[in-house]
Amino acid sequence: MPRAKRQPAKLLEDLRQVNSTPKSVTAPSTPRAKRQPLHDVNNGTKVRGQDSSKPVQVSAALKKAIDTMDHMRLRLWVKHYCETMQPLRADLEKSLLVTGKDIVRYHADSDSENEESGGDEKDEKVVQHIMVGDEELTPRYVMCENCKHEFDATSNDRGDCVWHPGAKERDEGASVWDDLEEYGHDLRKCEEDDYYAEGFRWSCCGEEGDHNGCKSTKHKSEVNIVIPVESQKPIMPPATKSNRKRKAPEGTQKPVSKRVSRR
Repeated sequence: MPRAKRQPAKLLEDLRQVNSTPKSVTAPSTPRAKRQPLHDVNNGTKVRGQDSSKPVQVSAALKKAIDTMDHMRLRLWVKHYCETMQPLRADLEKSLLVTGKDIVRYHADSDSENEESGGDEKDEKVVQHIMVGDEELTPRYVMCENCKHEFDATSNDRGDCVWHPGAKERDEGASVWDDLEEYGHDLRKCEEDDYYAEGFRWSCCGEEGDHNGCKSTKHKSEVNIVIPVESQKPIMPPATKSNRKRKAPEGTQKPVSKRVSRR
């Protein structure tokens, strides 16, 4: 028996149903090539195929320019690049800044300053003022106020700083001055010259000018000092007109003023 022909309208409807049915087709998977690490280049872009762990080579000319540059200009350049280069700023913050709780405190008027003082703590508690709080950021490498050398504020033991609390004074009887005619040389320059060291004495210990120091303490700076707060006397209020008047001595009568009536 011959097959009945399908009507065009029916074929169109079947085609619409087939096209409207979603198909899930899975493409054959192929292995992807492994991505190579990125690396900085001179123009600031990223390229592939270079090892980022290798240090960047700095030319000898640039090293010389940095070594011979004025320190103020160098600081300006560093600040400029900190404002424009976030990785550099992050590295410098990590290397140069610490929190107050990480630094070694310097207790004024205590064993930080006097090596002969005992280690026993006092029974009475003294109120102290800390210059830098525990959560405040502060420079890690600072200049010592006593020995004038840079030190690491996170590593500061008693004995690291050797210094003189006094000043250099000229020793009139030293033979080194015999070579000079009426001290014609500048004494300030002579203090820094080792040749004239025996011509000076330290006022604190009497040692010659080239003596290392008579005190051995911790390094001291504004970032690590802890100062005892002294008890303050109450401040009296300023005198007013009412309490400025002098009181008459007891037993004396105030003069009575008579009013004269005008007629």
